[in-house]
Parts: sequence; C-alpha cells; structure tokens
Amino acid sequence: MINRIKDTAIIRQPLFLGPERSQDVKREIDDFLDTKIIEWNNTVPSAKHLEGKQVNQAYYRQTLIEHCWRIRLMRSAQCHALHKITRVNAEAAQLYAAYQDEEMLHDTLFMQDAESLGISKETIYQTEPSFYTRLLAGFLYFVAEHEKPLGVVCYSYLVEYTTQKITPKQITALADSVGSDKITGQAAHLNTDLVEDHTQEMWDILSLLIESDEDITDVKRYFAEIQELLKMFFVELHEKTIQA
Repeated sequence: MINRIKDTAIIRQPLFLGPERSQDVKREIDDFLDTKIIEWNNTVPSAKHLEGKQVNQAYYRQTLIEHCWRIRLMRSAQCHALHKITRVNAEAAQLYAAYQDEEMLHDTLFMQDAESLGISKETIYQTEPSFYTRLLAGFLYFVAEHEKPLGVVCYSYLVEYTTQKITPKQITALADSVGSDKITGQAAHLNTDLVEDHTQEMWDILSLLIESDEDITDVKRYFAEIQELLKMFFVELHEKTIQA
C-alpha cells in the first residue's frame, strides 16, 4: 500500500548548505544587502531623514502609524507562510514559529510611541495603511501560495538585517530630535532584535529552506523585489510630507 499523504516534512532531507557553505552564502547575501542599502540611500528621497536633527513631524507620525499596520499585516502573511513551511521543513517551521512568537505583538511598541505624540489608538485604527504596504502584504501571500515560503522569510531577514545596520543610528538621533521618552517602544523593539540576534535566527531558517543554487539566486531576487515595494511607500511619503 502506498501512503497518499505528501508534503508533510516527515522525511528529513540532507541539508544543501553545510556549515561552511552556509557561512559563505550568508556573507554573499549580506554583501548583496549592503549594496542594496547603498542603493536605497542613493535613490530614496529623505532616506536618512530620521537620522537628522530636525524631523518632519508629519513624516515621522506616518512612519509610526505605518509600522503598526505593516506588523499587523505581515504577521498574517507570515503565519500563512508558516503553514506552508510546516509542509516542507519541520525544523525551519519550529524556528519561524518561535520568531513569530517574539515579534507578533510588536505593533503595540510603535503604538506606544505614537500615543506619546498624541496619536490615539482610534486614529491608527481609522487610518488605512498605504496602498504600497497593502501591495507588499499581498505580494508575500502570493509568494507563499504560488512560489516558495522562502521568499516570505526573505522579508524578515531583510528587515532584521537592515534594522541591525540602520536603526541604532535612527534611535540615537530620534532621542535628541523627538525625545528619549517618546521612543521607548522603538528602543525596546530594537533591543529585542539585537539581544535575540534576529538576523542570525532568520539566517538559520533561510539556510534550512535553501535547497539549490537557484534558491540562492531567488533570495537576492526576493530582496530586490521587496525593497522596490518598500521604496514606493517612502517615495510617496516624502512627496506628501517633506516635499509638500
């Protein structure tokens, strides 16, 4: 009799990336992301605005509201991807579930900072997320459903890696420009990411899901596509606030 059940991750396949190759590929991926950060700074207007001494209040307030919505929308997309991962790699699913457990409610940290600026919860609830944020969430659903859950984990890796590289500078600058008492939520979020080493956690998951050289190429493609969607939001934000 033949077992009709497929794709349950019962069978443990040999890892495509051994320990040494994994570190080599991680360096290759990180170098690629470093070039994307440079590209971002060169092509996105006001890319370093939150690192400045004078912050445009409309710009900053909208980033806080959007962070709340982005986390809420992404946790649904990421849990959808988690379901897909459980069918291909149980170990990766376990690690991704633990990560979601740590990140699931972090929208409340950004809401806390928003409230310190007088932005009520009701205002956040009534503010529709950006069209581009909705596009990003839809893109991740599509990727999980029709391509590879690997692509959704790429979003988490990109966010964690750039957070590690960029956010400490923003937090230091915002403490001066906005006030350290008004960024406690963001500071706590950053502290969790750094202490728990979420970048390494995401790589541990990606390395389990990479099964071929084609997947390595696709990881870079997903990074580029996700950055383009994020870029469109920040370009529009600049045009509606700082440039207006």
